[in-house]
Amino acid sequence: MPAQSYAQSVVKEVSTDELQTDSEVKVKPSKEIVDLLKKLAVNQGKGQFTQQKHFSFMSVPITSMGYFIVKGESALWQTQQPVFSALLLTPDAIYRRLSLDENYQLLTDSAEFSAILSTIFTGKVNTDDWQLKSRAKASCLELTPKSGQLKQLFRQVDLCLVNEATESSSPQQQRQITLTDSKGDKTVITMTLSQDAFIASDLEALKRSTSQSGTMNAR
Repeated sequence: MPAQSYAQSVVKEVSTDELQTDSEVKVKPSKEIVDLLKKLAVNQGKGQFTQQKHFSFMSVPITSMGYFIVKGESALWQTQQPVFSALLLTPDAIYRRLSLDENYQLLTDSAEFSAILSTIFTGKVNTDDWQLKSRAKASCLELTPKSGQLKQLFRQVDLCLVNEATESSSPQQQRQITLTDSKGDKTVITMTLSQDAFIASDLEALKRSTSQSGTMNAR
């Protein structure tokens, strides 16, 4: 079974015109949750990721690895192993390509859907779409979808901050994302943010990708 990003598999399963949020009474998040949301958000950064897809009918998860670049509302999510694929998120659409020799192809032009995936990859949570609960004694948020449409995709999303000691004893900032779908299958993504500075070539890679997709340049 070929490996693919979680986002690509989700796009195939749900029609974008179904992604409408049900109206609910808005509850102001607690200060604890607000503070954690600020820590989880990635406004600009890059790093490596490992993704493991756990299926109930398989004893061993499907593992893929690659790197990511995030700037503002745009993100490049590129799988390097076991096979290449690249996912580009912009504020207005989502694109992908399956080889370096081809341009990006449109997956969906739904801004709502792009915003949902942006929540997963950048940690920028829209509190109108999710019920939020902080986990005791851990830097984790449990996200439960509010609308019936989102519940078709997710049973729960967990966003956690993890610090891992390096050989130099300086912590690397990690995020662990656990996605539980409506069937109970889980995808666990570990994002390790690089301590290296965000440089011009990183921004150029993102701009080049958006140019290839035919969208506006990343700002």
